[in-house]
Amino acid sequence: MKTIEYFARQLTHYINVLLGAVCSTILVVLVSCMTYQVTARNFLGGSSTVLDEFSQILFMWLILLGGVYAAGLKRHLAIDFIANKLPFGIKFWLDKVIHAITITFASLFMVYGGRILMQKSAFVSQVTPALRWHMEWIYVVMPIGGILLIYYSLFHIFYSSINK
Repeated sequence: MKTIEYFARQLTHYINVLLGAVCSTILVVLVSCMTYQVTARNFLGGSSTVLDEFSQILFMWLILLGGVYAAGLKRHLAIDFIANKLPFGIKFWLDKVIHAITITFASLFMVYGGRILMQKSAFVSQVTPALRWHMEWIYVVMPIGGILLIYYSLFHIFYSSINK
């Protein structure tokens, strides 16, 4: 059991480092694009539609991956003032139920729904207007985020069972 726990902790650490680096990189590129957009609009009289579209894509990726990263670190917004007043046993099981709901949401809407969205956009050869990128590669963040959210929820269920 200690080997599985060690492996899960190490894997989670590497996923955290990777997601943190990806989100930080996206944020730096996004801020750079937006800085150029504002500068170009105010001083050059126009802005780039390509950078505008690229910024929208980066923003979508940042929201989805950043939300999963925050949930994985248990730093997401949680309204837990009622849960904190519950006895430990009830709070323990409530946490498991919440993670089970999260796994259900991520499975249905992010992984399954994201896959359907990718398939439909590939079927109709949908591309972005300015960049001309295939939309299935833009939407791939949904199943990726869903899989990571499922992993984090399973990790937290597993970890809370070991350390209760």
